[in-house]
Amino acid sequence: MFSLNPFRSVLVYTLIVMALFCVPSYFAIQSTIMEEKYKATQEILEWVDAHEKSIFEKERFEIPRSVRFHINIYDETQQLLYKGIQAHLTHSNFKVHVVYPFLYYQKEIQRGSDIFYLVVELQLNYAKIIFIATMLFFIVLFLVYLMSNIFVHSSIYPYKKMQRYMNDFFNDSMHELKTPLGVININVELLSSYVTSSKHLQRIKAATKQMQMTYEDVEYYIKHKKVTYNKEPVNLSEYLNARIAFFEDISVAKSISLEHDVMPNLMIYISKVELQRIIDNTLSNAIKYSFFQGKVEIKLYPKDEEHCVLSFQDYGQGIKDLYKVFQRFEREDSVQGGFGLGLNIVQNICNKNDIDINIESYENKGSCFTYILKLDKKKLLDGVDDAEIKGER
Repeated sequence: MFSLNPFRSVLVYTLIVMALFCVPSYFAIQSTIMEEKYKATQEILEWVDAHEKSIFEKERFEIPRSVRFHINIYDETQQLLYKGIQAHLTHSNFKVHVVYPFLYYQKEIQRGSDIFYLVVELQLNYAKIIFIATMLFFIVLFLVYLMSNIFVHSSIYPYKKMQRYMNDFFNDSMHELKTPLGVININVELLSSYVTSSKHLQRIKAATKQMQMTYEDVEYYIKHKKVTYNKEPVNLSEYLNARIAFFEDISVAKSISLEHDVMPNLMIYISKVELQRIIDNTLSNAIKYSFFQGKVEIKLYPKDEEHCVLSFQDYGQGIKDLYKVFQRFEREDSVQGGFGLGLNIVQNICNKNDIDINIESYENKGSCFTYILKLDKKKLLDGVDDAEIKGER
């Protein structure tokens, strides 16, 4: 199976392409610098040839006025005779010397028995160098971006195509499963009203409900990024009791008892679809990973004036790695089945609705999932107002 990290591949490819284009760019810039250095040297030589005679013609130096050219004059012992260069020259053993951004040229001049050293300073013209460097930088950047895009798109195209096929497959499969699953549920309920309950019918009902939960998980996973689930005031106490009743058949089929302590009339503000995913996935896992003839405890009670606590405690095999429990497609026990989507969905819904999750788990002792939800303040105030109105009456 192909396991190379795509981002690492893109990074390595980008660095290789940049290196391939930066090497010739470096030589191009160096060539431009050498060209500018040569031109500056030629300018100095022409200037020296034009003014050398006038400078040393008389006993006193006649220095020509110039904005671009500055000179120092030394005697044969390197004693400074005239200073026109502001910069401090650290050494005098050079013919042509570059100290950014200036070029220095030194010429030995003999007048009779006297020897002089003429040092001329000229500022290099880096405008062309900067322009070329900037142009090369943007050209390299554009080419790297272009080629990286081509590489990335060509690399991920097969995966995008496969993803599209998988999405189409899931959508078509979910569409095809919805009708027969509904038919099975209706007929199982009708059958329950006509015949005496038996372990076989109980198992059929439990299996059908498990299929329905799996269907709803996959449906939510496919649609949650495309569909907006509107929030509404929900009586969490009543809704939780209804979901516990739904799971009775599943728990009985697995010889698990459900013990619940639910405080009445706790209102929250949430989408019922998302609330169902939280309750169903947590309760389903609690039943699934409980030991035979074990129990699951469900509690709902107010924490303070603004929050309530919903907890699910099982006494089963526990969770080995809490860090992986919310990862997509991660399963603690492959024997138990499932897609590994449930708790990932739960985490995303909790993050979206500012619901705090706390997990305590010990191997072979069980797990406790605790959710702290915000109460619907509006409904709480309405309840207080209603009570006051009734009291007045």
